[in-house]
This record gives sequence, structure tokens and C-alpha cells, in this order.
Amino acid sequence: MANWLVTVNYAEFDLEAAYDALLQIYWKNSATSEGKGLQINDIVHVYVTQPISKVMYQFKVIGHAENSEYPVAQKVFWSDKKKIESYLGGYSIFEKLNKVDKSTLSFEYFKQENLIPDAPIQGRRTDRDKASNDPIRIFLTHIFNEFKTDSVNTDYPDEAGLENETFPEGAKQTVLVNKYERNPEARAKCIEIHGTRCYVCGLSFEHMYGSFAKDFIHVHHLKPLHTIGEEYEVDPKEDLRPVCPNCHAMLHKTENGIPMTIQRLKLLYSVSLRNPLRQTFEE
Repeated sequence: MANWLVTVNYAEFDLEAAYDALLQIYWKNSATSEGKGLQINDIVHVYVTQPISKVMYQFKVIGHAENSEYPVAQKVFWSDKKKIESYLGGYSIFEKLNKVDKSTLSFEYFKQENLIPDAPIQGRRTDRDKASNDPIRIFLTHIFNEFKTDSVNTDYPDEAGLENETFPEGAKQTVLVNKYERNPEARAKCIEIHGTRCYVCGLSFEHMYGSFAKDFIHVHHLKPLHTIGEEYEVDPKEDLRPVCPNCHAMLHKTENGIPMTIQRLKLLYSVSLRNPLRQTFEE
């Protein structure tokens, strides 16, 4: 087994949406400088280029496929489908292992710790046949270890508002992108403005379950990660909305490769109200 690092540009291939929508990911398996491509059981980490500039995905190679076997469902995530259609080589089939967003997997951290040269990360890197003190093996070992303590969590997103304690009085603050949903003061400001009733289905936890559930709600960020830069201004009034956990999970999914919106999910919910099978639970 070898560790790999490959890169992706969201502007060319929307891996964020593909990861949530597809069971497996097909990846070009072109030869490396060592003359060896991706092999079964290899672990592959994917670095998202600017403006994200982080390693965010971990996969395991579970098979290979011919060019003709490339799934149609994955083509929709390419901005220029001719680019993938012109490729005549084979593919490796990736099993999803993990997706994280950590500062210790950022380009800035890599530079700070002298794990890579002061240059953009491009191409492919592998520790196959590398000595234990080889810089590439040390670099890829760091990446591998950073994924050990995290688990796959794509269908049920974390609630916004957990970590950053520097959000000031008022509506806006410039924060790092990996803090955009994890600010307790931003969460509180959002609830102050928008209330605690779900913006999609209208659920109030207090009215549904009683006074002990008063003020319980999740907070959802409206802008997809890949549409914003490394830093941006968070506005709780414009950027955040209170949603119940069920609707929050659905808002982080895609529909035919298209990111879900509150407006679209409201429509789907209103249609579901006419479905006689929507509530069938019995003791």
C-alpha cells in the first residue's frame, strides 16, 4: 500500500458535490514519474487548489476501469465535459474514506512547518519506494495521520457555531473559511435576527417537544464552500439561517449534481405534505 497526494480544481471538477452525490469516484490513472500508477489498496488524499488550498478528501483505491466504463453520472460534475471526453486512458475507482476541513491540512500550515517547498502543490506525489526520511514520505505521513481521528460525515453536517470565540458585537467579521459555520456569537446573532423556527419546514422544537427543547436549532450557512475565498465577511443576517437537523442534512446534499437551496427544499417539503406515506411510524 502506498500513500498518494493528487490535486483538484473545483472550477474544473466539482468534487465537493460529486463526493456527496456518488458512491464511488473515478479518477484518471495516468503514469507517474516513477512509472507506476495508482494501485489497489493505495490511499489517496486530494488537495483542493486555490482559493481553498487544503487537503480535504481521503479515498482508497478499490479497482480499475477502462475509459468506456466512466460513469455518466460523474460527467455532470465537470465544467467542461469535452475535457473528460477527450481523455483516452484508464481510471482508478475510489472508495470514500473521509472528508475533513482542518487548518493542519492547509497549504499555509505545510509552509509553516516546512513540509513542502514554498510553491503551489501540483501534480501527484507518492511515498511508494521512498525511504522513511524522504521529505515526500514525511509530508504524506503527516497528511495520513491528520485523517486518523476524523470520520466520514457527508450526509449529516455539524451544527454551525462551535469553536471561534472572536466574533465581535455587530453583524460582520472577517474569518477564515474553515470557521464560517463554527462561531457561537454568529449563531446567536442569527437566531436573534431569524428566530428558532426552521426556515424550511417551520418546525419549532419547543412547540413540538415541550419547554425543555426551547431554543434548540441548527444554523446553516447559505454559501457553498467552493464559492467563497480563503477569507470573507460573515453576515449572520444575510449568510445564516436557522434550520432543523433534518433539513440541515438535506441542504448539504445535491439534486442531480445541483447544490440544494432553502427555496428548492421548501418546495420539495410542500409537495411531501400531500404524501399519505410521509408519516407511518407506529409503536
